[in-house]
Amino acid sequence: MTKTVLLIEPTIRPIGVDYLTNNFNVVVAPNGLEETIIEYINEHKAHAVIIRTEKITKNILEQCPTLEVIGMHGVGLDTIDVPSATEHGVMVLNAPFSNYTSVAEHSIMSILALSRDLRVSDQKVRNNEWNHREVYFPMEINAKTLLIVGMGRVGQDLAKKAKAFNMNVLGFDPFLSESEMKLHGVVKIDNVNLHLPQCDFISLHAPLTKSTYHLFSYEQFDLMKESSFIINLGRGSLINEEALLDALVHKKIAGAALDVLEQEPPNSDNPLFKLENVILTPHFGGDTLEAKDRCSESIAKEVGLALQGQTSRNLVNLQVLGIARAFK
Repeated sequence: MTKTVLLIEPTIRPIGVDYLTNNFNVVVAPNGLEETIIEYINEHKAHAVIIRTEKITKNILEQCPTLEVIGMHGVGLDTIDVPSATEHGVMVLNAPFSNYTSVAEHSIMSILALSRDLRVSDQKVRNNEWNHREVYFPMEINAKTLLIVGMGRVGQDLAKKAKAFNMNVLGFDPFLSESEMKLHGVVKIDNVNLHLPQCDFISLHAPLTKSTYHLFSYEQFDLMKESSFIINLGRGSLINEEALLDALVHKKIAGAALDVLEQEPPNSDNPLFKLENVILTPHFGGDTLEAKDRCSESIAKEVGLALQGQTSRNLVNLQVLGIARAFK
């Protein structure tokens, strides 16, 4: 029996769609509303669904008995009820090897843009305020201190790129040892608050969990230097936005670059929009064309392996479902 895969508009790149259509039945839902996903899975007896930003809830899992596999086009899993999926015997896959270079490049871009006040400087020239060069003095990032919070693939690649700019790199990650960080030229720290006063840039790349929710709030911004910057390419709720707004308005820190926000898409009246010392992008740090192609091909093939009874190295709930083979 040929199995069926559900895609949801806007869906993955053609390279992934082509692989799926050549090997499986493929149906496409017009949107990612919960009721639409349930309708299409049940109507077409879909065995797998591949999502990008859509939510797979406990309700979907309870109402869709044919579902065997959930594929996440990306790394983050906060839109999937993984415990419920595991309870229902549904495999959850992601694509963790696809976009880390793109995210690290976006972080470097943010560091450079903040250090040169690029957003404001561009506007000054457009407004015929050439004299801006006499009143504002940008900073070098050479020999500055960067703290990377979350030393996974993105953090490790960012460290390599930052070292090329001769930055001093600190790393915070409870799951990576001091010796492992040293291999990347990074000094491991165990207490973020203790080191915040010495950091010029902080770049966030941690997953969103109960322990990382509002990891940066009023206390942390009070500890940072007035000349320091924060960059978030992890998840919006790693930062308490009210605390960040307070820090930016009262010049407790110099600026921020945010690719993620607590509410996405944000309300048009978000007060951060009014600030000149904030650079905002629409959660696309990992969405370069190259990364999207890699991610689409990867998740399509991994879902295919799972549907064919083979174990994927990207199976998130591998041990719990008891289908681990030779992978570690």
